[in-house]
Amino acid sequence: MAISEGSEEFTIIDKCNSDYSEEEKLFDDCGQEEYMRDLSPDHLVKVEDGCGYDAFHGYRNKRIAPVIEIWEYPGHKRFKRTMEIKDVVTEHALELLPAKTLSRFRAVSKEWNELITSPFFMHKQAYRFRDISGLFCQLPGDRPFFVSLNRDAYGVPSPSLSFLPEPVTVRTGCNGLLCCQSCDGENTYYICNPANRKWSALPKSNFYHGPEPALALAFEPSVLNFAEHFQLVCAFSLTDHPVICFEIYSSRSSSWRLADTECCELDALKLNGDGLFLKGVAFWETSAGAVLAFDLNDEHYGILSLPPNSGPHGVLTEMNGELCYLLPRKDENEYTLDIYGDMDMGLKHSIALGREFFNNFNKELRALACVNNDVVIFDFGKGLYAYNRKTGKAEILRSGDGTDVGYVRYLPYVNNLVHVRPSYKSSILAVDPSAKLAS
Repeated sequence: MAISEGSEEFTIIDKCNSDYSEEEKLFDDCGQEEYMRDLSPDHLVKVEDGCGYDAFHGYRNKRIAPVIEIWEYPGHKRFKRTMEIKDVVTEHALELLPAKTLSRFRAVSKEWNELITSPFFMHKQAYRFRDISGLFCQLPGDRPFFVSLNRDAYGVPSPSLSFLPEPVTVRTGCNGLLCCQSCDGENTYYICNPANRKWSALPKSNFYHGPEPALALAFEPSVLNFAEHFQLVCAFSLTDHPVICFEIYSSRSSSWRLADTECCELDALKLNGDGLFLKGVAFWETSAGAVLAFDLNDEHYGILSLPPNSGPHGVLTEMNGELCYLLPRKDENEYTLDIYGDMDMGLKHSIALGREFFNNFNKELRALACVNNDVVIFDFGKGLYAYNRKTGKAEILRSGDGTDVGYVRYLPYVNNLVHVRPSYKSSILAVDPSAKLAS
């Protein structure tokens, strides 16, 4: 290939049609990209004729890899033959494991302990590990507790969240972070990760959100979100205006601000509890059989319709990366799980639940969440069941003992190492939990 500049011609070597020496074959992928990106007439040397070999060696910024023993597989990636299995585990496998397992592996060696506790590793593990590991549950007036989907693999050191400076109510969660509210009636919010007991106390909001605010925690692990920034959005009604306002806390600015958007839709004026964050949008179920959606990027809202029979036994959740609604219903002598999805919330699937597990028809069946795409969590007679919709098998996660009275909160949790950066107020409260700082 030739590039002309004025009356001169410059020849660029074509590696696909030329004979390369063994040294040139080791020209690595990174060097090739750098070579092609930096290619310009100022960097080229004039070649009168020939196959172009001298053009390559005359190029001042060429990259030549050292001669090492390598092997290739069809993906054209290169690895050293001498790479040991422990190096593969350290570099590629550890970050795929849950936090409980990693806490045990810290005792393997000093090297592993330093790696697992490093900020960069915790960031990678929070990005790579996304499986729902269990549910935080809380009875009215009691401390929270954790129900693991696999006790050998998933767990937290302080299920009651006793590391926080005061008793709290778990409100919402997202990708390993929990949002809790103080039990003293104040709008004091804590963002924490129970796996590493890191937490941050948020400053006081500018508006009173009421005793039961509708919250949604927005946290999306990504390669670029190294500081683990998050947002907390609260949908609330002002006492003198029949509208819903949105106040947003951003960890980037460490402050609250009121969005310009106000929702005046009658279908959204009463929200049923806390919301769900998915793909940049917060969703709340309303008491009028609808869904209020708030886009955190554009700060616009929308209204979605729910199935006609939606109510306290159904749940708004995520399945296969999409928003869906799970609704159990009793049909003669068996229970059926209806799955609704898409923006119109149309019926997508109906699954008959196994009678061997759900055979007491005097008990109420309430859907709680869909975890890891195939497992649906049910509250059945105050017991907690995990039902695999592909295998048709159910597992008892927690037996009902008849002592559960009133509404129980269930909050899916990801057992990762996402790090919450403490604020100045958090540091003071950690030393003196009785301290009350002005916002």
